[in-house]
Amino acid sequence: MTQQIKDTLIYENQEFYLDVELIEGYFLEFPEKRTEFEISCSALWKGYIAQFEVKNDELCINKLEWLTDIDFNMKSLREEIFPENKFEWYSGLIRIDDFRGEFGDEPKDGIFEYLEILNGNFKQKRIFNYSELQEFKKAQYEYFLISEEIEQVYDFWRRNNENGIVKKDFVNKIILKNIMEYTREVYV
Repeated sequence: MTQQIKDTLIYENQEFYLDVELIEGYFLEFPEKRTEFEISCSALWKGYIAQFEVKNDELCINKLEWLTDIDFNMKSLREEIFPENKFEWYSGLIRIDDFRGEFGDEPKDGIFEYLEILNGNFKQKRIFNYSELQEFKKAQYEYFLISEEIEQVYDFWRRNNENGIVKKDFVNKIILKNIMEYTREVYV
């Protein structure tokens, strides 16, 4: 599998590579906004590179550049797709620590840093040691299961599970394992 070119985020004048694609959820909700070019690159399956910045307590999209040809020429589409610059659509936790590795690792000796964003507004930076992170995830999961957000996740799995093979218990295990990515609203 080819390593993907990652989006970046600037926070307190430091640039971080992101392990998640913050804009992908937006494009799933608004597919008409996604620009399609006829070129593809194995290192850039999503077709674009984004740069975000937390500035004046807002999550802003500094750059959104789309791959246009095999020579890796890019076209800026930020102004066209996100003219306001603030990414109001996004809510969730963005991990920025150096312990995550290539696959979002959680080493027991790690210190884990997340930025909490709600509707494009920076709420706070959260810092956890390993055991604090596990406690936070468990509590967040319990609240998530009784939130309105859970129905969106279940609906997604229902739509993509025509034969009924995947059961709710299995989906809940996936949610627990990935609660930090599923979280749009922090309850804890």
